[in-house]
Amino acid sequence: MGGFHLVTDLDGTWLAGSPSARQGLEAVLAARQGIVLTFATGRTFTSALEAIAHWDLHPPDHLITDVGAALFHRDSTGNWVENQVWARRATSAWNASAAAGVLAAGLPGTLRPQPDLVPLRRLAFQASGPAELAAAEPGLAETCRLQGLVADLLPSHGIYLDVLPHGIHKGSALAYLQAACRLPRPIVGCGDSTNDLALFEAADLPLLMQDGLPDREIPAPLRDRIHRTKAPGPEGIHLALAAFGLLEGASHGR
Repeated sequence: MGGFHLVTDLDGTWLAGSPSARQGLEAVLAARQGIVLTFATGRTFTSALEAIAHWDLHPPDHLITDVGAALFHRDSTGNWVENQVWARRATSAWNASAAAGVLAAGLPGTLRPQPDLVPLRRLAFQASGPAELAAAEPGLAETCRLQGLVADLLPSHGIYLDVLPHGIHKGSALAYLQAACRLPRPIVGCGDSTNDLALFEAADLPLLMQDGLPDREIPAPLRDRIHRTKAPGPEGIHLALAAFGLLEGASHGR
């Protein structure tokens, strides 16, 4: 069995299921040479580090945060360093003054900034539910247009709506990381929501969580490539990696 690059979302994916299943998979990954682990999350860098500490996660080699707007590497001393090339690329696609104008112009409907969040190079909103989110999205798109903010709007989980630099997402950050660091293949991309679709596009083996997106929300060409897990969280990931021939299987008490 050779190396591979495991790229996984956190909430609803790596943090789902039982802690024992996650710890078992972490131990297997740590014992094998040639495996690279990356977390790709909608969390901010600070929030991602808080999650790693809170759930006592084995730290990844790389962190894609802010839905792809930031990229960090863990150096040999265990410290985190932001990739400045990717930061400049994301910044060049982001008009910070126009983004400030969007916030000052007022938000439609029940849309509001996500509380206690200081995102990098994006705006992060939430609504009270799927209907409110769908109703607010056109108004927010119009506000962005009027303020001169050229950006992509990405809804997820029925309540969140991110405004991202055009072309910046988990998939583009992963593609850059893969090429810049010459990381091993295949890329196994794991996620559960619409903000993971670009990650799935960039992965060789896209892996959707058991209770993730319904098929109707997945573009048809991608739907044919996606594998859906047969168990939640890391247990499902481990079973899939074994089915792919990348790791030996584990019973996880079943």
